[in-house]
Formats: sequence, C-alpha cells, structure tokens
Amino acid sequence: MVKLSALVSIRGEEPLLGDALRRLAFCDEIVLVADRPTQRTQEIARRHGAQLVAGIFPLDSQRRTAGAEACGGDWILEVEPDEQVDSALAWEIRATLQMRPQGDWFEVPVANYVAGALVERGWGGVLGSVRDARLFRRGAKRWPPRRFGGGVLSGASGGALKGALRRQVAEDVGGLVERLNRLTALAAEDRAEAGHAGGYGAVHGLGHFLGSYVGRAGWREGRLGFLIALLAGLHPVLTHLRAREILETRRRTAGAAAAPELLKVATR
Repeated sequence: MVKLSALVSIRGEEPLLGDALRRLAFCDEIVLVADRPTQRTQEIARRHGAQLVAGIFPLDSQRRTAGAEACGGDWILEVEPDEQVDSALAWEIRATLQMRPQGDWFEVPVANYVAGALVERGWGGVLGSVRDARLFRRGAKRWPPRRFGGGVLSGASGGALKGALRRQVAEDVGGLVERLNRLTALAAEDRAEAGHAGGYGAVHGLGHFLGSYVGRAGWREGRLGFLIALLAGLHPVLTHLRAREILETRRRTAGAAAAPELLKVATR
C-alpha cells in the first residue's frame, strides 16, 4: 500500500480549518503545522486526529518544510486551510497512487469560490490559481526561505488530476481586498529582508491586470472579474510601496540609534 500524508500549514486562527481537516480523513495521516497555535487550534487538531507540529515559524517556508519533514508518507498532499477535498477527488488521488505512477508530482485543479459562487476565470498569481502541484512524492518539493511564495519542484511531472480542490477565497468582496492586503504585506517583508523594494511595479501591474482580465478571460465574470484583475494589477505596486516604506523606516531607526554614538565621538 502507498502511504499518503496530508500537509496543512497555518499561521494564526483559521475559521475553515475544521472543514479542511475533516475532508482529509481518507489520508493515512494528517500533519498540521502551526505557528504558535492557540488552544482552539490544538483542540481542532485533536478532534480530527491530526499530528500537530507546533513552534515559532515566522516564515511560511519554515512551516511547510517542518511539516514535510514530519510527514511519514510516500506521497504528500498539500492543502490550504481554506480548501476542501471532495469525495470524488479523494477517490481519484487514492486510485492514482495505487497505480504506482512514474512521475514525481501531479498538478491538482483548484476551484475558487467567492461568496459561495464559483469564479472560474481571471485567477492567477497572488490572489489564487486554477491549478497547482499539490500532490508530490516526499522530497520532490522544497520551499525557499520566504514569507510568501510557492515551492520548487524536482523530478518529473505525472500529469494533472481531473478533480479539483474547492477553495473558499473570500466570503465577500471585502474579503478579497483583505486577502490582497495580507499578501502584499508578506511579499513586502520578503523584499525588505532582501534589502530592496524591487521595481516600481506600474508596468508589471498593468501586465497583471491585462493578463487576468484579457488573457485569462476575467471579463467573462462580470464586475467580479474586473475586481480580481484590478487587485492583481495593484499587487506589484502595493508590494513595492510597502517594501520602500519598511526600508525607509529601518534606515531612520538605524540613523536615530547611531546619532548618540556620533555625538560621543564628536565631543571627544
């Protein structure tokens, strides 16, 4: 038998975590990685039989790496806390693995829902994707050190599954804006940590908007498609501005800290 591990990574409270874990009962084990979990998170993990890996993980990559190392399965299914695996996809995953596939990872489609409605077009990049390599052999995926961003794959692709993960992206339009705000903050921290804010992002922003609205046919989703494209276009601009703000604050703080020392030297 091929052993399958489910990997879920969280930071803070996740309102949909219980539903996500309940849908993973078909896996041989569930590994939940949490950055300083609350009592409620610990109780949810116990209720659903998940192995809790708790610690101080400021980076998303740290959580995912720790979780992958804790998984004992031959294959790992990576699921976000706002996603659900329905019975058809669960059956397909099990059937695929029992056939002893030659590939090292599989792409899994993602069905994105906003306010309970399926939004099929316009996704890509920061707000959400329509497919991702979520099913992989142990050791076939690693995560570079950063707060935000996907993993790096090794080995050969086994193809794509047909069933889709069901992702609850946001409960309403405000939730989409909050998601963008959270993700740009993480991306800006990564850039500031690297010591630069990147390019201005206006050209990239226009490219992201057109890629979402035209290239991925977001226009077919009406007003919601336009909003998704607009938020996708704002992401590189906001990330750049927030990274600059962080770097300037750090420079002012460093300058203020150095001023007393310079005064001492001058008085000598």
